[in-house]
Amino acid sequence: MSLELMRIGDLARLTDKSVRALHLYEERGLLRPAARSAGGFRLYDHENVLRINYITELQQLGHTLDEIRDLLVDWQGATSPTQAMLQIEQIYRHRLNEVQQQKKALEALEENLTRSLRFLEGCHGCSAEGEAPSACGQCQRAGQAEALTLIHGLTGR
Repeated sequence: MSLELMRIGDLARLTDKSVRALHLYEERGLLRPAARSAGGFRLYDHENVLRINYITELQQLGHTLDEIRDLLVDWQGATSPTQAMLQIEQIYRHRLNEVQQQKKALEALEENLTRSLRFLEGCHGCSAEGEAPSACGQCQRAGQAEALTLIHGLTGR
């Protein structure tokens, strides 16, 4: 398959996208055919492949198609190359900040799950076996830091 000009099916295979996704990119103003064939078919070039790869990268960074369109419009409307790159830098810095906050939240969640599992593993040899689950609230381990939220949340105490 030549990278010079190709039809949308070839472009879809090359970029691992569906034809529908590529049509959506066109509808959103993210992608433009490089030319049209004599029969009116849209034809794409290597620049389109690069654009699709960049769109994919931005999606992996968490951007929506509308955000990507806005980013491209802002970049194209910049008054200088420096301004254009500063706009992109600002967007990337903002996204990095969001990812760092998500990472901290995930680390806190991981710690909470680890503490809860540590407590729950100690319940395997429970001496209150055969009693109602509400007995967990009276367990000597129920006052441990790992158990406070877990036991209170389950028993309502």
